[in-house]
Formats: sequence, structure tokens, C-alpha cells
Amino acid sequence: MKLLRAMIVVLMLLAIAGAGSMLPVGASAVPFTASAHVPEGGGTDAVRDPVQAEAALKQLSDRYEYLDDVTITFGATPSGYEAVSYYTEGRIVINPAHTVDVETILNHEIWHIIDWRADGRLDWDEYVPPASADDYLKR
Repeated sequence: MKLLRAMIVVLMLLAIAGAGSMLPVGASAVPFTASAHVPEGGGTDAVRDPVQAEAALKQLSDRYEYLDDVTITFGATPSGYEAVSYYTEGRIVINPAHTVDVETILNHEIWHIIDWRADGRLDWDEYVPPASADDYLKR
């Protein structure tokens, strides 16, 4: 039963990766830091990742403003990055073969969305979270 469930999840991730391999016209992607290329053969437990990612995003959304409708998918990322934020859409795509844990990825990617939603500009570049992170706590 566990093997069957694992096979289904892997097949779903492969389908998502195939569907997400083309970027929509006008999509805005911010790669997860320099040297975040996923090496061939890298990756983590694809079965537990979506559950972990949703739980981590829920915790971050409960804590910070601007994250209530953010979504996560697993799929192909440009240039093999660990993850990308489509900040104008409020969407994070995580490479299924990522080598960094999902919590670390999300703790980086959410700040691009917060940065954009706070004032309609990307001011912080890759310097996230900003020194003013506490200003975005939900009160």
C-alpha cells in the first residue's frame, strides 16, 4: 500500500513537472539564491515534500502579512533552480529534485512575494528576509 501511494505521488509530481515546464507569457520568476542549481541525482523525499511545504507555508502565512492566498506547486524550474517565486501571481514552484529542505526554500521565496505585495516593487532583490522583517508580522 505504501509503495502504491509512493508511486502515485511520484507520477503526479512527474505530471506536474511536465505541465509546469513552460513558463506562462509575462511570468515573473525570482530564482532561489545563487548556486541553487539542482545537481543531477539530487533531491529529497518527494512523497513527504508537498505535505511539509503546505504545513510550512501555513505557519508562515499565519505569521506574516501578504501570504494568505499563496500557493505551492512542485515542478520544473528555470535553469534547474531549487525554487522560483512568481511573485505577481503569489505562486511558488519548487523543483522536485531540490537539495535544500522545503522550510529553507519557503523562508526565502515568501519574501519575494511579500516584497512585491508590500509596495508593487521588488526592492530587496536577493537580500531576504529584510532587516525590517518584523514590520510584516501579523498583529
